[in-house]
Amino acid sequence: MEKRNIFQKKQFVVLFALIAMFAWGCAYPFIKLGMQEWNIANDDAGGKMLFAGVRFTTAGILTLGIARIKGQSLLVKEKSSIALLLLFGLTNTALHYYFFYSGLAYCEGGKASIINSLSPYLLIILATIIFKEKITVNKVIGCILGFLGIIIVNYGTSMRGFSFQGEGMIVLNCICSAIGGILTRIVTKKVPAISATGYSLSLGGIMLVVVGLITGGRFTRVTLTGVLLLLGLITISMVGFILYNQLICYNPISEIAIFNALIPVFGTMMSCLMLDETFGMSNLLGLLCTSFGIFMIHFKRKGKTKEC
Repeated sequence: MEKRNIFQKKQFVVLFALIAMFAWGCAYPFIKLGMQEWNIANDDAGGKMLFAGVRFTTAGILTLGIARIKGQSLLVKEKSSIALLLLFGLTNTALHYYFFYSGLAYCEGGKASIINSLSPYLLIILATIIFKEKITVNKVIGCILGFLGIIIVNYGTSMRGFSFQGEGMIVLNCICSAIGGILTRIVTKKVPAISATGYSLSLGGIMLVVVGLITGGRFTRVTLTGVLLLLGLITISMVGFILYNQLICYNPISEIAIFNALIPVFGTMMSCLMLDETFGMSNLLGLLCTSFGIFMIHFKRKGKTKEC
């Protein structure tokens, strides 16, 4: 019998997934506070891309260092693997966070974190189509509840409703995140997971830096608090992506992707604590829907699971 590694053992799968989701939940208030501290205005698209690019490039380089320390080779010989890594970096980092940083400036952190819970349900649907993972009644119910939670929060949090500049960008970020999850499974079959994570972050980060500089992004103020917030975001990227990509590599995607719906729980809590944002009834209802959606997908009846 083949021995399972630590990323396949149930107790560690849950633990590592929770750590990754908590890290990403903390990113919402950290980004908002970081952009304020670095004097990056809401309409300063170049500054936001430069800020994101420095974060991910640094995180990627450090992650590649970890991969090297663990004995993984950083040399990629196959042209197909190089192309996949470039696509991985473009989708999972550059486009993903271009939309994320752009939208977050015009959307409350707690609200954005719950809208972002769209990504695991999209990833589950894509995994079902591409990797032929089973569709069960519980998965369908869970996905419906998840979408319902997103709708409740989006139209109940404030009078602003839905704007493409804010909420729309967060939705596009979700789509890139879901596609990135699929690419994670494909890329890590050719390149070790930590190395692939490092390349994705660094290549995508460099793309963001270039876009930021071309569009006029500059850092006009540097403070100790700002540097500490940036270091916190770099750590969040490393911890979140290293753990999540390893879990995706060794487990069925639907069993890991659904944990992403916990990001709004941590994101809303941390935004309330750090940004003094309001936690209203719509937030609570949205969280209840997404949380129950997670339960339905993981709940297994005794005996044969009914498929659709």
